[in-house]
Amino acid sequence: MRVLWNGLNGFLPVISCWMSAQSKPSGLPATEIYADEFRRGPSYKTVRARGRADWLLIYTEGGSGRFISATGRRDTEQGDAILYAPGDPQNYGTASNPEKWNLLWVHFKPKPQCQIWLPWPVTAHGLRLLHFEKGDVRQAFRDSMMRMIRVSRRKIPGALDLAANALEEALLWANVTASKDRWLAMDARVRKAIDYLVGDLRRPFLLETLAQHCGASVSRLSHLFKLQTGSSPQQFIERHRMQHAGQLLRLTNLSIAEIAAEAGYADAFYFSNRFHRYAGVSPSDFRRRAG
Repeated sequence: MRVLWNGLNGFLPVISCWMSAQSKPSGLPATEIYADEFRRGPSYKTVRARGRADWLLIYTEGGSGRFISATGRRDTEQGDAILYAPGDPQNYGTASNPEKWNLLWVHFKPKPQCQIWLPWPVTAHGLRLLHFEKGDVRQAFRDSMMRMIRVSRRKIPGALDLAANALEEALLWANVTASKDRWLAMDARVRKAIDYLVGDLRRPFLLETLAQHCGASVSRLSHLFKLQTGSSPQQFIERHRMQHAGQLLRLTNLSIAEIAAEAGYADAFYFSNRFHRYAGVSPSDFRRRAG
């Protein structure tokens, strides 16, 4: 039962890391969280010898930007993100090749508890830089940045809070890259398989369909998945189904048959047998003990 109980422990309360519009923090208030997308030519350049009081995140969407520090110069490429801390000297502009730069940027000031997401690696050029390899993490980071920019322009109540939430999501994706988590070392097809499997636990499991979705043969995907996760795709999906079922047993009043269906089992009796094998108790006993 340890796995089932630990599953719930993974859900932590969501704590906002941004200044609310009603708060009165020292320094930069939430209403000054500002973001935009620029397409700039060869004449674009910004120099702030003493930096600014806020953080500045710049992501290269296309072209190239040139960043100059006391220890060197770095031309960015698509997928590069630069982070300036408060007080950092800033010297950047469009690179000479290809003389155009498409960048997404945001000025922001997080609360202290969000500082854990900001210790990005520093390059030999003295810059906080992350490179997002082409793939799902880069796309997720980029989508969060774009959503932040769009919603920050809307004239609706809470627009800035929504923008701050999108930025928080972008910083969390950046943290995934900065942490060099085992997830990033996995084959892209295995990551795609995992996302597909946990995306809808009610979906019937067919290894052939999974392999086709991931663009790999059944044998190749099975080999990679086992090598990189320690379990087969079928073992993986069953473990997650059982964890989900355990949460539903603890947190809802759904019947065993309803929980079986939510976990991807059409036959409640078969589900109960699999659950007993996994957890060591029947679903009903598990619910009683959890209550």
